[in-house]
Amino acid sequence: MLRQTLSLGILFLLATSLRADGISVSQSIDKAEVEFEGVVHLEIELTWQGPQSAYLFPKPLSPEFEGLKIQSFSTSVSSTGRGDSEITSKKLKYTLAPTASGLGTIHPVEISYITRPDSLPGQLFTEAMMVTIAEPKPADLSGENSAFSPVIIVAIFVLVAGGLVAGLLVIRGRKPQEPVKSPREKFLEDLAELKATSANDLKRFQTGLFRHMAAYLSAQYDLDLANLSPGEIDEALAQTDMASAQREKITAWLARAERERFSPATVAPGEGIRLEAEIREFFEKI
Repeated sequence: MLRQTLSLGILFLLATSLRADGISVSQSIDKAEVEFEGVVHLEIELTWQGPQSAYLFPKPLSPEFEGLKIQSFSTSVSSTGRGDSEITSKKLKYTLAPTASGLGTIHPVEISYITRPDSLPGQLFTEAMMVTIAEPKPADLSGENSAFSPVIIVAIFVLVAGGLVAGLLVIRGRKPQEPVKSPREKFLEDLAELKATSANDLKRFQTGLFRHMAAYLSAQYDLDLANLSPGEIDEALAQTDMASAQREKITAWLARAERERFSPATVAPGEGIRLEAEIREFFEKI
């Protein structure tokens, strides 16, 4: 099924590009034919002339698919050049896994943006793309490769027995290992240490809070959040199964931390302690 005619191969264009109001969008997939057990990499790139602050994207992208689903997602923003020659690129990368054989479809994606500083709204749309998905491979249950082959059963028994003996020998001489902490447990531990070292210095507390909270979100949802703004982090979290109420709360804390760690304004005494208690109570309940 993976071998299609030349005309069908021409239909599955791997990359397209559109432009509007000084901002352009391009899209690409790394393959037009994929095994049912494989993955397809989709990249959407927005490019404009100017700094990263020249455009605001008020809502996250919500791509829709047929025969495919999102396996993982990441986003990044980078700039090259300076002044009038500065070029900014925002990339959104999706790893898509097949859910059914046949023709998979990536539907057009709406991209809303606002230009700065005049706050003019605009929209861009990607184009539909298609992927040919092969039939699932049948399990090999014949001959010596069968899971019920006597030779394989004997080999497995020998390996298991040998592994048990080796494991017992190693355990006798090994000290007990500490249990692996979950991302939430690690964050609460970091939060307590941050309170002890900087709760009376709100700027220092907010700097550590932003770093620890981004690390928690990266570990919990397998996202690459390095060097992203609170708005971009919110956009990445919108692609996960996090409840919207939780996402709004967390991104509000991140946005406040971003403001206050650089703000020269003074704050009321004990604000860091109060904020730490609020965040701790929230994370202990989720």
